Amino acid sequence: MQPLDVDVEPLAFAQVDDDWLPNHRPYVYQSRVYHRVQEALAKKETLCLFLTTPTGSGKTLGSYAYIINHQIPAFGVYPTNELIRDQERALKNWIDPDKEYRLLRIDSAQLDDWQTKLDLKRHSETLERLMRWEPTILSNPDILFYTFFGLYGGPEGLGRRLFALIGQYRLFVFDEFHLYNVKQMADVAFLAGALHAIHPQKGRVFLFASATPESPALPWLRDQLHLPVEVIAGEPSDAPEARTIAHPLHLTFLPADLGHWKGVEALLKYLPEIREFVNTYPAARLVTILDSVAGAIELARALRDLFPDRPVGEVHGFSSEQERAEALRRPLTVGTSTVEVGIDFKDEAEKDMLLFEARTAAQFIQRLGRLARHEKHLPVPNRAIALVPEYVYHFVAGRLTTLSISRQALYDLVEEAYQKPEDFERYLHVHAAAEFQEAIGKVLTMFQPDDRPRIQERLTETVQALTGKSGGQAWGLYRCYKDQEHILQPLLTFRGSGFEVAILDQRGSDPGFPAKRYNLLFLLRRGVFTELDEQEYLAQLETLADRWPEDVARERRYAGLIGRKPEDLLGVYGYFALTDLLDKGRKIWFEVSEEQVFGRKAQVTVVEGLEVVAEPEVRLRRLNRHLQHKQVVAWFIDRHPASIKLGRTLPPLFEIYELQIRRLGGSLSSTPWSIAFNQDAFFLDSLGWWQERRQGESLII
Repeated sequence: MQPLDVDVEPLAFAQVDDDWLPNHRPYVYQSRVYHRVQEALAKKETLCLFLTTPTGSGKTLGSYAYIINHQIPAFGVYPTNELIRDQERALKNWIDPDKEYRLLRIDSAQLDDWQTKLDLKRHSETLERLMRWEPTILSNPDILFYTFFGLYGGPEGLGRRLFALIGQYRLFVFDEFHLYNVKQMADVAFLAGALHAIHPQKGRVFLFASATPESPALPWLRDQLHLPVEVIAGEPSDAPEARTIAHPLHLTFLPADLGHWKGVEALLKYLPEIREFVNTYPAARLVTILDSVAGAIELARALRDLFPDRPVGEVHGFSSEQERAEALRRPLTVGTSTVEVGIDFKDEAEKDMLLFEARTAAQFIQRLGRLARHEKHLPVPNRAIALVPEYVYHFVAGRLTTLSISRQALYDLVEEAYQKPEDFERYLHVHAAAEFQEAIGKVLTMFQPDDRPRIQERLTETVQALTGKSGGQAWGLYRCYKDQEHILQPLLTFRGSGFEVAILDQRGSDPGFPAKRYNLLFLLRRGVFTELDEQEYLAQLETLADRWPEDVARERRYAGLIGRKPEDLLGVYGYFALTDLLDKGRKIWFEVSEEQVFGRKAQVTVVEGLEVVAEPEVRLRRLNRHLQHKQVVAWFIDRHPASIKLGRTLPPLFEIYELQIRRLGGSLSSTPWSIAFNQDAFFLDSLGWWQERRQGESLII
């Protein structure tokens, strides 16, 4: 199949003469956002604003303009720490020009730093001290979730004080909201509904900013919680005085078998065209956005071979902070989703060519938006190559009748071309009430006894409106998950809590701190490694302390071996020294005994006795010895993962693994099974598999 080429036209927004930020004329949508925030806060009303506008069109200033002018604090929530840093750079001179701590970036590393400076013992106490300054906070969803749900440990009354401090904020900004999964969206909806229920006259604005349209949370807030909801979208303009927010680019659709992770193969075949572009424009700078860390590393190798005189940088989850910072300034930058948000390619990091995988329409729109956001310093045209599934390529080829297309028409075409993946919306009605009930219990302790009945009634009504479950049903579900099944804990965190290991990266290709905590399955599939015991790991870690004292201290704290109970989610499953990466990945699966799955198929439960197996075989004695004694929240069924992904249209990166069942005699079942863990287990269960269980509970092995 031949590549499909099209020119994407520039996009401009009209500006209006309005009393906005000094020396700035707002776009029409920015002016509307400003006035709606002003009206809601002045009238002490609750308002949920969904802001939909392309990447690079001024959402940051549009979201914060009111608090900049009126010097009131806001709480900004961002899905990646890279995006928090980018927003801090963008807002520093507006909110805190005199460096008076009126704007604070708060993530785990920053809390570590402040904890040392303030001579405190815990993150929770440090966070309380910082919030008492009433700054504008830029943080991640985890910290907001832990604060609001009362999950931070600490002295008596600390949780109550943190909750009260959160309640003082009247503007919450949730950026890149389309990156949240259904549980995370449900948590945010409950937060908005609960704050309104507790104090409806406070007057708060919840602003949800996204580059992609539609959100399941919108009808939850509007139709179920009956909160005022408005959608404000950026509107293109053809007026001569309109300001360009996205410059023209040449786009190529390249078909690839993304379902079998062959995007890099397609790119490698396309390297001659990339070399031709670079030869034509010797100053051209390139960036890639792939889904696989291993694929990014493989492509980086290929680019180094193709362009031996041009430095290549790597920006992905396995890169050190030092490597990431340097990589962005190199002519060729290979990245993963870590550069999808939070990195603005301008000045030293300016790029001319973008290569990206797009497994969904949202990915396509978000990633394409990283290029052509600014007027560039060099006369190199903007060039984008999109790796898309073959069915998307054929759809676009059949519908594209012109050599040029507007951005909006392109986005509409892409939205129509892609199959919509499963969004697990039923999770809200099946499982969410259990975690909300836990939150109610924590929230009630933060009020005086006389106020608790009123608060409990309002919060119970909020849960019923969101989930459809009465107070008694929510309480029963909570007690079942917590005390009977022991499966509640994965729902009491904002992130998925997968399998993490401590790795000493000894490949010598990264100039930064070599100790990392990273995904076990990545290591097993692509790594050349040796197992270490905990003492060996700590001894090697200590040799790094002179050069990286703060990093070593952090790893000592967080790289402890994970506990054996299902409630234990923090810690690592083992310690490894990584010496190289394989060109071809191993096959990985889990094994468990027959008695562990008997009678529990297609339900969220606790299993133990798991082992992980690799082919070709590698030595995993220490890992499996610990894993066999670890109790894990899981969901499993007697179908192969590929059939479930296809039949249920699961999201492309959804983590579901092959499971082999060991018979009592030691042999393996010939029937392929699937297993998912922690939050993913709840998502799969919410699809309604119990209907299949009713057809028969017999286990055939």
